[in-house]
Amino acid sequence: MKRILIFGTFLVLLFGVRAYAQSDHSQTKVMILGTTHLQQLGSSFKAEMLDEVISRLTDYDFDAICIENMPGQLLYDIQSRNDSAFIDVLEGFGGERLKIAERYQSILGINYLAANEHANTILEQVKIEDSDRVDLIYNLVAATDLASAVIQYKYLTDKLLLADRDLKERLEKLSTSANEKYSLACRLAIREGIQKLEYIDNFQDEALLMEHFPEFMEDYMQNQEKLANISVQPVYQRLGVETKRSIEESNLLELYQFVNSKEYMVQDADAQWDIWLRTDFPSRTDRSRYYLWEMRNLQIAANIMQTAAFYPGKRVLVIIGSSHKAFLEKYLSQASDIKLLEFK
Repeated sequence: MKRILIFGTFLVLLFGVRAYAQSDHSQTKVMILGTTHLQQLGSSFKAEMLDEVISRLTDYDFDAICIENMPGQLLYDIQSRNDSAFIDVLEGFGGERLKIAERYQSILGINYLAANEHANTILEQVKIEDSDRVDLIYNLVAATDLASAVIQYKYLTDKLLLADRDLKERLEKLSTSANEKYSLACRLAIREGIQKLEYIDNFQDEALLMEHFPEFMEDYMQNQEKLANISVQPVYQRLGVETKRSIEESNLLELYQFVNSKEYMVQDADAQWDIWLRTDFPSRTDRSRYYLWEMRNLQIAANIMQTAAFYPGKRVLVIIGSSHKAFLEKYLSQASDIKLLEFK
């Protein structure tokens, strides 16, 4: 019996090592693409400015694309708490999506869960006909997934089939807006033949700060001199130069290369976040601010890993504000079956 057990253990170890060796060649590959928030470019932004960025990203042949949005399920979770501290979070980072979703839930006579389930059922079809795609668009909107609805609208061969003029105009406008979720993520998804986007953000850190650490704002206002130099740090001076040049050249490639560089990541993390470990607020809520930022990034990293679970051995792109990149790469680099990709 002992020999059998020992031999069995040997087989487990042997095949375990062999399996690990094999999986090493098929690790799930993740790129954290840091982005400036394009709405800051205002009227200077033109969708074609992203053409070269999209061309570079297409070379990686991604299977899934994640964006800096909270999942619909989380939006409804926050809403159900009826907590005033989270009202601003909900309004600022999902309120519009909820309003639109509830309008179409009413039109379709369904709730969020039913809309989400029906949309997923259609997405599982081998081939999606135009009539199904119109149905899909309505259900994605009702499930708070505006970004994926934009993708499906662009895939629609006969756009006259989408009879809702207001929705049609909204989706068309979003597709080229000064918003990386639509003008970058959606356009790339269409180039790659991807049907929907993954939502991986969690914006609850500031709500928790305001609810549980009210001393923070008072200390913040009284310690302005310690924070006054953040905006004039060399990294942000260069960011301004790169942004201006990119606008003049109508090409954001070099700007994206800069905000995804090691130089930018290190200096940005120190200037924006490590500073909270040096401000020495009497209440110590500066440390709380830093911890909650780490918490948010850990939650995002967990959502990325959840997405990776559905794409083992595949390629996943995460498009997110550049200040998250250093933190997310720090966490994900510790995952045994994740290989980080670099944007060049």
